[in-house]
Amino acid sequence: MTGPASAIAEAGGPATTAQADAIAPLAVDLDGTLLRTDTLYETIALNLFRRPTATVRAMLGILGGRSVLKAQLATLELPQADTLPARDALVDFLKAEKSKGRKLHLATAADQRVAAMIAQYFSIFDSFEGSTLKRNLKGGRKLDALRERFPNGFVYAGDSRADLPVWRGANAAVLAGASPALARDARAAGVNIEAEFPEPSRSSATLWRRALRLHQWSKNALLFAPLVLAHLYFDAKAVLSVLAAFLILGTVASGTYVLNDLSDLASDRRHRTKFRRPFASGDLPVLQGLIVAPILIVIGVAAAFILEPAFGYLLIVYLCTTLSYSFGLKRVPMLDVFILGLLYTLRLLIGVAVIGVSLSPWLTSFAFFFFFSMSLAKRHVELVNAGNAPPKQDLPGRGYRPEDAPLTLAMGAATTAASILILVLYLTDEVLTVEGYSSPEFLWSAPALVTIWSQRIWLMANRGELDDDPVAFALRDKWSIILGIVLAVCFALAVVV
Repeated sequence: MTGPASAIAEAGGPATTAQADAIAPLAVDLDGTLLRTDTLYETIALNLFRRPTATVRAMLGILGGRSVLKAQLATLELPQADTLPARDALVDFLKAEKSKGRKLHLATAADQRVAAMIAQYFSIFDSFEGSTLKRNLKGGRKLDALRERFPNGFVYAGDSRADLPVWRGANAAVLAGASPALARDARAAGVNIEAEFPEPSRSSATLWRRALRLHQWSKNALLFAPLVLAHLYFDAKAVLSVLAAFLILGTVASGTYVLNDLSDLASDRRHRTKFRRPFASGDLPVLQGLIVAPILIVIGVAAAFILEPAFGYLLIVYLCTTLSYSFGLKRVPMLDVFILGLLYTLRLLIGVAVIGVSLSPWLTSFAFFFFFSMSLAKRHVELVNAGNAPPKQDLPGRGYRPEDAPLTLAMGAATTAASILILVLYLTDEVLTVEGYSSPEFLWSAPALVTIWSQRIWLMANRGELDDDPVAFALRDKWSIILGIVLAVCFALAVVV
């Protein structure tokens, strides 16, 4: 190999046995076939969050054609091969064929530099070939290149409709990740199928529900807190306004969750549980996320300004804050949890703006300190579970190290205690002095119940048993639900008794 632009490059010593010569070489596609993702969009997602200006400049290469686009993007940082989700069944098949002496060739429309990286990582290919600045190796061009490379015939492994011309010109086909419709069309075209590795059957609705994290919309219930505390729960206009704001904020939040997942693909794939997320696992295409996320955000912001201009401005602040978090601040220790606490507080401020009531500084302060502590609990459990990691080494995608666990525990306990103190002052200075409560003494249950719940959260976090965001955890935890019901009953008693 003389350079990345070489049309054909050797990836390892070719098999020379008589058995290998008798078997038709197997050419393997990369994007969607060997990998359950597309390296072009992986490269865009990786660089878009780290060097957006350079990425946009490189993407303008599409004006010169896809080969120019791929070449310009390949000059940026490439995703690490060991983080890309492979089609494991196909990889096992290729290794078995390699052991029989069969020649394997990587033939991809991805840039030649990407092909070189992947071939080196898997170490099973005898040769590889990718797109160059002058030629996009796809469809008919790929067939021509393979015929030139293997004049005595070859077998081709692919996944997309663009591979049909190659299959028709090959001795046989290996279908890897091909849809049932494409498999039927290939057989109808007379293609001989040597092996098939279908994509596991998964519901798109289920995958998108997980990607949009609809369960996280529960955090937006904070919008209803000002409505309840202002005793406007029988005001139809106020209730409908908050419901609309709840849906709008959820829409924008889902868009930002998708962006956050796209910005964190590599670290998620190394995480003990996050590797199952739809984009990290390859169950959902990265391209769809890059399209859907901005659409959701634009629709949500426009709807917010229509509902209430103040809501629209606060939503822009929320959006800028959460995007700054996704674009890099989540890797800054302690600042990341500050931002998470701020995002929760912004939800409360949105609830105030939508119904037009006065802002309580005590309630705002309580919300910030309380959710800052809960965000620390989430980080603390990650540090506890990473206790066996090498010292002085950052957690993947985070700026924390295992030895930071005592700090997160101390800060979390301190801010939890501060939030409970602020809650007591809020009750004393504001709530108990306003009309609307027949028996306000029932409200003193709130500090006690919050103390019990937060102590349980921190106990589980310190044991490494808190497997999710504390708020999301509370929605399915039996004792959290019981404490929530008791708090709601006490509030009702304070109002009606």
